Amino acid sequence: MIKIDCRDFSDKDKFYDVLNENIDFDYEVRNLDALFDQLIYVDPRLRLTNYKEIYKNLGDYAPRVMRVFLDSVRMYDVNIDFIS
Repeated sequence: MIKIDCRDFSDKDKFYDVLNENIDFDYEVRNLDALFDQLIYVDPRLRLTNYKEIYKNLGDYAPRVMRVFLDSVRMYDVNIDFIS
């Protein structure tokens, strides 16, 4: 299981830094399209703790981030746990 604490997403750049450091993507992810493309290959389960911090730290970008995570779950059965 890959565990990521969303409190570490202090801004948009740090959001991508943390994801790239913790998830073995095929290439470095720096935008939401690339994130979606790479999330569908994530194995094993991804656990996002303190996920509500995404809204606090990423502001207007947060709903788009959550949409990518939720779409990957809905469309490709990606295993993501959202823990508050």
